[in-house]
Amino acid sequence: MKQYAVIFASENNVELNNKIVMDDKRFKGIPKNYRSFILDYSNAPEKHGWKREDVEYILECIKNDTLSSVEFGCTEDDLYNDIGTFFEDGICVKADIEKAVYWYERAIKMNNDLSRSNLADILRKGTQGYPKNLQRAFELYKACGLPYAHYRCGEFYEHGWGTEKDLEKAKTYYTLAYKEGHGLARKKLKEWNFLE
Repeated sequence: MKQYAVIFASENNVELNNKIVMDDKRFKGIPKNYRSFILDYSNAPEKHGWKREDVEYILECIKNDTLSSVEFGCTEDDLYNDIGTFFEDGICVKADIEKAVYWYERAIKMNNDLSRSNLADILRKGTQGYPKNLQRAFELYKACGLPYAHYRCGEFYEHGWGTEKDLEKAKTYYTLAYKEGHGLARKKLKEWNFLE
């Protein structure tokens, strides 16, 4: 079975220094979000910052329609994102991409960038047979402020996926992702001989 990384909310990552990025006029108007998160490829709840019994309790609350984010010390949108990842990766529950999409969409309505990125990945890859939709994936990445999403926007502009091909915009997004510390962006800019 192919494993995909899924983004979970977390308070444990080191914050990025974004002063240089914020002062650069090339990146004006592009959303930026330097919040912490966990990126993992497993279906073990502990690797995502959750205890198995908490995940099982959340799933039971969903069944009984008694879910409350207050109990878990997180925001509602982050809880919905994490529930989406439970269903996408089969964490304490059978994997169900339709349910994952449902929970990501709920979190997106609350302006959650982690869910934008997670749903965009599903739409880009056609994860678990879900229909690909490159235009919607591009829109989600573009509305997302995470460095990962900036890298993906560069890819979409480079290849013309879900948008018109535009190498200048691709360079702008790759440069932004590079300045934010995204490793693949560095590789891409080096490949293009645009590394600053």
